[in-house]
Formats: sequence, structure tokens, C-alpha cells
Amino acid sequence: AIKAIAMTNDANAAALGELYYGGGKHLKRKDLVEITLGTGLGSGFVSNGDIIYGHNSFAGELGHIIVEPNGRSCGCGNCGCLESYCSATGIRRTALRLIDDTATPSSLRKIEREKLTAKDVSIAAAAGDKLALEVWDITGHYLAIGIATAVAITTPEAVFLFGGPTKAGDLLMNPLKKYLDKYMHHSMK
Repeated sequence: AIKAIAMTNDANAAALGELYYGGGKHLKRKDLVEITLGTGLGSGFVSNGDIIYGHNSFAGELGHIIVEPNGRSCGCGNCGCLESYCSATGIRRTALRLIDDTATPSSLRKIEREKLTAKDVSIAAAAGDKLALEVWDITGHYLAIGIATAVAITTPEAVFLFGGPTKAGDLLMNPLKKYLDKYMHHSMK
């Protein structure tokens, strides 16, 4: 017998999953940020064990903070959103921009534009492709801006990353750490 049903978005559900069954269950204050990287960029903010929903249930939309004024168009209708740079779709867009705007040799140039994916970028970067490595550096740069912003506002005990692009491992994490060291306030590291 079902006792209760609750609905929320996927990123908030991921944050609750992390809180109850993942790394969040070991946190003392139960303050965390979960960032889901996929087709888009979602996030869930947990404070004192509760999801922060805000007055209209749309709080914590980290994917829609502006990281590049007058930047890329975003599906939300705005320009320069974190999602347009750090989602799998954003990673693909970065690769296509570098293909168009640079002469850097790359195996990515051999893939049909319409078929190019973030996974292709990972495979090329793992093989040492300089253009693909630059894509991950750019992605890490923007993601660090987003995370540093979230941390400055909420000071969580932990930030968790989830989703397809995280499978890139060190290709994402090394530039992310480099830029977090640059952008995060020293008292919040």
C-alpha cells in the first residue's frame, strides 16, 4: 500500500537520493548541492536536510545563472546560462565553436556536425586531442564559476556532480579543480 506520493524535478530527486542513500547521508548538517549534467544542467539545493524550493518551487536553478553576459542562447530564452556551456549539449556547442573558429587539428573535425556528441569529445580528449582537451578546459572553467557561486551563497558541506559528462572523469575534474582553486573564496574550500 502506497502511503504517500511526492513529485519533484529530476535534479531535486537526485539531491534527495544523494542525501538519503549517497554521500550526503554522512554529512553532519545535511547541507549539499547536487548538480546533474546531462542534456541540460539541473541542480538541487539541500539545507538542513530539506530541499530548497522557494516561494514558487523553482529555487536552485543553477543551470540558469549567467556565467557569460551576452553569451550563448539557452533553451530558457536567456543568454549566457551555465547550462549552455556545461551540459552535454553545451560541451558539443563548445566543440563546434572551436572547430569553426580555430585551426587546431582534431579528430573531431572528421565527425559529421550533426552526429558530434560530448562522448566523442571525451574519447578524443582521452587520446590527447588538443581541441577536445580545450573543450574540457572551457567546460571546467564555466562549471567552476557556477559551483563557486553556489558555494558562496549556500556554503554547503559538499557539492556532488552526477550525469553523463561526469563519466569523463579527470578530463572534467582536473580543469574544474584548477578553476575552483582560482574562483572559490579561500575560506570556503
